[in-house]
Amino acid sequence: MQLKLFLITIILLPFLLVPTTHAQVRGGERIHAIKVGFITDRLNLSSEQATQFWPVYNQYENDKTAARRAFHQKYQQAKTTDKLNDPEQFIDDNLDYQQQLLDLNKSYKAAFLKVISAQQLARLYEAERDFKKMLLQQLRNRRGGH
Repeated sequence: MQLKLFLITIILLPFLLVPTTHAQVRGGERIHAIKVGFITDRLNLSSEQATQFWPVYNQYENDKTAARRAFHQKYQQAKTTDKLNDPEQFIDDNLDYQQQLLDLNKSYKAAFLKVISAQQLARLYEAERDFKKMLLQQLRNRRGGH
């Protein structure tokens, strides 16, 4: 089952990354759908677990995205660290952002452990890293890089 889902994901992923005239939201929705399948398979979630897990995970993702957007919006004008008005403030803000992410992971640990096992939670973190690597590799391949 895992190999089958992985192969389907690998086959479909290039088509999902093809630029379209549709809004980026649709592409994000498609990537999210593949991520859901990828994580569900990696965690080997039962249907009961999945019903309880996904609302918690989606809120966790929303909270991480909000923290990331807040940090990046503050510094979107400075495309490189050479253009920062206050590099020391950037460093402090970056550390605060990383601390926010760590705090989110700590606070959601209990919520996750109410619906999945510790082993599944460890696999979740691994699956998130693997999915990100897979997306980045697909992007590199599409751009002709290796």
